[in-house]
Amino acid sequence: MNIMNMKRFVIVPALLTLVLLTGCLSPAPSEESPQDGATPSNEKPVAYIDNISHDEATLGTDISFQGHGIDTDGDVVAYRWASNIDGQLATMGSFSYSNLSLGEHEIAFKVQDNNGAWSEAAVGTIIIMPEPIFVDIIHFTIEPESIHLGDTATLSWEVIGAEEVTLEPGIGEVNLADSIDISPEENTTYILTAIRGEEVESEEVEITVIAPDEYSKSLIAIPSESSSIFFGDPPFVWPPGAGISIGDYSTNVPVQGFASFDISDIPSDATITSVEVDFSNYTVGGTPFDDLGCLRLYPQGYGELDSDDFFTASPTGAVLKYCSEAAITPHDSDGMREAIQNAVGHNRFQVRFQFNELDTDHENDQDYIHWECVGLKLNIYYESYE
Repeated sequence: MNIMNMKRFVIVPALLTLVLLTGCLSPAPSEESPQDGATPSNEKPVAYIDNISHDEATLGTDISFQGHGIDTDGDVVAYRWASNIDGQLATMGSFSYSNLSLGEHEIAFKVQDNNGAWSEAAVGTIIIMPEPIFVDIIHFTIEPESIHLGDTATLSWEVIGAEEVTLEPGIGEVNLADSIDISPEENTTYILTAIRGEEVESEEVEITVIAPDEYSKSLIAIPSESSSIFFGDPPFVWPPGAGISIGDYSTNVPVQGFASFDISDIPSDATITSVEVDFSNYTVGGTPFDDLGCLRLYPQGYGELDSDDFFTASPTGAVLKYCSEAAITPHDSDGMREAIQNAVGHNRFQVRFQFNELDTDHENDQDYIHWECVGLKLNIYYESYE
């Protein structure tokens, strides 16, 4: 063997030894090499989706998921559920979830074994759809259900899903949720109608309107509480029971008259509808309307009559005015109606008569008008629920 051949023989074993030590000439991995944490001696687990409670559901529905895994050479120790839309959902075998987004979800379920290897994904699908829109009348109420004529009640309602809501009779289109006050004059049925396309829902409520009863009462002045006051020094109260006089006497003393009516039988809830005044039964001395001007009547709650009730200032607020004898005929009076309405709830309605323009004409003669108490009549008409 020559020297060159010996070198080849020696170098080859040395190169082989170097390759075996370094691994530089090891073969490339095959497609069957373990991955995802698997080792040559470990089999990957297998994931199974047992149940997804819905194939289709509306937004917000609670969906339950159940799955398991099998590992032939170990144990399943971890789980992972994920959505292609919402990402990871849970890390347990079974769970419930209600926050899936709108759309078609591809659900991937994997399991991991005790050697760290993850399975291939088991795949399921679920479609999440918007909640259907429908018309619903949540509530429609009236409070109270019964009222007295002239009082108010309140209608309240709430509707969902409607494109149009109407309230009849007489109100028309309204908001989906609102309330209004009503004051019908008779029993009325209110109908709330909610419309969306061809879908129509309606509800109704009824209110009962109670009308008051009508009454009338005829009153005359109370003799013991009605009289006149002469403005002397001091003023002098004419003894009650002799009627009332207004004007002046021959000594140029002015006189004012006061009349009291018992209204204690008129209930406190009464609405005075009209008052007929009949002062037509009177006597006259002299020419009071020519000499003293117009006679006026003023409300004055004097209680028990005394000399301090003579009025010396400039009067205002007259509810009746007579400027001649011819005017003193039976008649309806809005002024008297309002005055008595203001007195309802009290036992007495009291008034003062006086000539405004002059207290006396200083002619040393009598100018007066006089009524006996039975000549001062009030016919009162009113409505009441009592």
